Amino acid sequence: MNIVSAGSGLLAVVQLCQSGLSGPMPKRGTKLEQDRPDDLTGAQVKELLAELTTLTGDTAHARPVLELLIGEILTRTSVEPAGQDLYLSVTGLLPPCDALLPPHAVMPAELDEQERRGFELLWHADEGRYIVVRKIALRNLSDERSVMDEILNTADLAQRCQARIASE
Repeated sequence: MNIVSAGSGLLAVVQLCQSGLSGPMPKRGTKLEQDRPDDLTGAQVKELLAELTTLTGDTAHARPVLELLIGEILTRTSVEPAGQDLYLSVTGLLPPCDALLPPHAVMPAELDEQERRGFELLWHADEGRYIVVRKIALRNLSDERSVMDEILNTADLAQRCQARIASE
């Protein structure tokens, strides 16, 4: 596994964009960004994750998993089916810790009810760490930037959980 590391996460996005994420100039007759539908398909997101995985130096598989280290948080992103829908599954692995606190004590206090329902906080007993798991319906994502935003949002949420653990 190769890890792309960035202090705030924004640098990783900038580096990915500068390294050709947006691709070459479109040829005549090519669909432009503004001509595309407003939501991404599972195949488009898988293609994006495969491209980003290749940029990090890893090998993209049939079901690509993008791993990025953002600060101290290791994120893993893939597309998963759930019933009739497809979801962007983003996990944020917090650094190992010694203190086992109940999940409600680790969740950031400033989260509203909708934000609390939008993720799970799990304890990985074998690794001694908390894991933030978010599933975002692909129909809620409009473009490649929104995929990267959800990865960064998950890392931010995990960092806020980490800060709560450190303060306890």
